[in-house]
Amino acid sequence: MSAYIVEGFRLPTGKANGYYKTEIPERLMAEILREFLRKHPSLSVTLDEVMLGNALGTGGNMARYALLEAGLPVAIPATTIDMQCGAGLRSVIMAEAQLRSGMSQCVIAGGMESNSLAPRRQYHTRDFRYQDEDTYYTQATFAPESWGDSRLTEAARLVAETYGITKEEMIRWTLRSHQLASQSEQLLKEIRLPYQNFFSDQPIRKNLLESQLWATQTSALIDHTNTAHLHDGAAGVLLINAPEKADFQPKFRIVASALAGGGPTMAPAGVIWATERLLSQSKRSIQEIDLFEINESFAVKPLAFMRHWNISEEKVNIFGGNLAYGHPFGASGIINLIHLMRALEHTRKRFGLVTVGVAGGLGIALMIENLNA
Repeated sequence: MSAYIVEGFRLPTGKANGYYKTEIPERLMAEILREFLRKHPSLSVTLDEVMLGNALGTGGNMARYALLEAGLPVAIPATTIDMQCGAGLRSVIMAEAQLRSGMSQCVIAGGMESNSLAPRRQYHTRDFRYQDEDTYYTQATFAPESWGDSRLTEAARLVAETYGITKEEMIRWTLRSHQLASQSEQLLKEIRLPYQNFFSDQPIRKNLLESQLWATQTSALIDHTNTAHLHDGAAGVLLINAPEKADFQPKFRIVASALAGGGPTMAPAGVIWATERLLSQSKRSIQEIDLFEINESFAVKPLAFMRHWNISEEKVNIFGGNLAYGHPFGASGIINLIHLMRALEHTRKRFGLVTVGVAGGLGIALMIENLNA
C-alpha cells in the first residue's frame, strides 16, 4: 500500500505574545481540523485517527483536546507526539506507516505550538539540575553532560564552523527568507486559513534591509539575526492510503521517509543525516529531487545542506522559510511540508523533499511526488 496526501492547511503564524497570546494551541489546531471536516464531511465516519506534534505542551493529550474542541466524533482516537521541532513531520511519518500497513485508511497529521502560553517549567528539587525555587528553564536538556554543550545555538555554531559558513552568508539568507516570503503572500493564500481577524503571517518583515540586520548583530556567530525567534501556530495534512475508496483525490504521494541520528552537538546537521539515509534506503539520488524545503530554525541549516550536496539555492525554500514565517516548534515541519506541496504545484515540478534537524542530534526527512506534475 501507499500513502497519499490530499491537502494541507495552516494558520497565519503569530509571534510569541502576539496574535495568539491568549489562545491555547489546542484551539488553534481545532480550526484546522474543522476546515478538513467542513471540506470533507465524510471524515466524521472515515477518519481513523488524528496525530499531532507538540514540543512545549500545555499538559495531557493535546491532540485529543483539539479533536474534541473541533467537534469531531468522540469515537475517533488522537495521539500527541513530542519530537521537539521534528514533532509535526514525525506525525506524518507515523501516519504513513499506519497507512502503508493497512492499520489505518485515513489520518490527519499535524502539529501545534504556543510559545506565548508555554508552561513555566522547573526541575524537581531532587533533580541534580534544580537550581532554586525562583529558577525556571525555557529549553530542555537535550543530552547528558558527557556529550558536551548540546544547546542549539552552540550546535548551530559548530555546524557553521564545520562547513565554513560565515555570518555574512547567514545574514543574507535571513534577508532572502523575508524577501521571498513577502513576495509569496498571495501564492500561499489558499493554504493559509484566516483565524479570527488574523490573515497574514505576523513575523514577516516586508521592508527588512540587510543594513538593519548588520546594525543589530552581536559578536556571536549565531545570534538573533540568523535564528528563528519564538512563535505560535498550527498546521495539518490529510492522508489516505486508498484513493479509489475515498470521496476525494490526493494531490501527492509519499515516496520515502527517514529518521537519522548523530552527535547532539551537531544537531542542525540532522537535515543532512536524514536526507542521506532517505536516499540510501530508497535508492534515490539527490539529482532526482526538484525542490527542497529545509527547516530554517537557523540560517545555517539550508546553507550547510546546500554546501554538502552542491545544490543551487533556486531549488531551496522558494517561498522563504521559517526565519520569515516563524518556527512554532511542533507545527514547524508541517508548515515546511505544506509550503513544499504548494511550491511543487506552483512550479509544476514532480519531486520534493522536506527535512528538519532536531534537538538532541536527530534528523527527519520526507520525499513526496506531485501527482499532477
